[in-house]
Amino acid sequence: MQINSSATPIMGQDFTRDVPWDSFAADKSFYLMFVYFDEIKQDISSYFWIVPSLFFKDAVEPEKINGKSVMRFSAPTDIKKQNKYSKFLVNKKDLGKLFLKIIESKEEYEFSEQGAKIINLENLKKFISEARENTYAGDGVPADDPRLTGSFQFEFQKADYFYRDIYFAGENNFIGQEIIYQNNKPVWGMNYFGNNPDKEATIFLKQSLFEMSQECRFGQACEFEKSGLKYEDHGQGNMENFSGKEQIAKKEKIIYSLTYHGGLI
Repeated sequence: MQINSSATPIMGQDFTRDVPWDSFAADKSFYLMFVYFDEIKQDISSYFWIVPSLFFKDAVEPEKINGKSVMRFSAPTDIKKQNKYSKFLVNKKDLGKLFLKIIESKEEYEFSEQGAKIINLENLKKFISEARENTYAGDGVPADDPRLTGSFQFEFQKADYFYRDIYFAGENNFIGQEIIYQNNKPVWGMNYFGNNPDKEATIFLKQSLFEMSQECRFGQACEFEKSGLKYEDHGQGNMENFSGKEQIAKKEKIIYSLTYHGGLI
C-alpha cells in the first residue's frame, strides 16, 4: 500500500494528490490509498479511496506540474458526487475486512461490489471516442478470431471499460453494433446499417470519424469537409437514447449513408 495523505485546504471541495510518474510501477498487487485528514476534527474522513494501481495507470494521463511528470488523483470529498473513483470509496469501519479480502484474493481484487453501479456519461463518452480512434477510425487491426463467423471485430479496453465493435459486410451493405462493458457488464450500445463506401469514401469516412470522434454517432449534429468531400451527421437525442443518419457527399451527390441508434442498456 502506498498511502498519500493531506492536511492542506481542498480547492473546490476536491481532494487532489499527485503521484510521481517516474517512481510509479503498476502491479495487480499494488494499491494506492488516498486519505484526507480533517484538521478541525483531528481525524481522517469517514470515507477514503483504495485504488488498484493498474486502474490508476489506465485512468490517469501523466501531466507536467512544476516541471515534474505526475499522475493526478482528483475526487470530490462529497461522496454523493459520482466520478470514476467512486466505486473505490471505502468506509473506514470496513477497512480491516477489505484488507483481508484483498490479501486473500488470488487475482486483482474486484471492487465492483464496493459501491453503487456508476455510469458517468462524460467518462463513458470520452472512452467511446478514444476506442473509436484506436479501432476502425484509426485503421486498427480486426481480431483474427472474431466471435461471430464472417464478421469483423474490433476491441479496445481501458480501466474498467471494454469496447467491442462487430460488423458484417456484404456485397452492397454492412450492419453492425458497438457494445460497451463496464466491469464486465454491458452498459451502452449502438446498432448501425449502411451501404459499402468505395475506397475514396472509406478513407474519408475514417478520417471524419477520427477527427470528429467526440461528436459523431452520439446523436449530435456535426460535419467535416475536405478535398471535395463532405461528411454530415444528422443526429438527435443524447447518450442515454439517440439516433441519427450520417452521409458523405461528393459534388453534392450522396455516395454513402448510414443510419444508427442506441443508448444506455
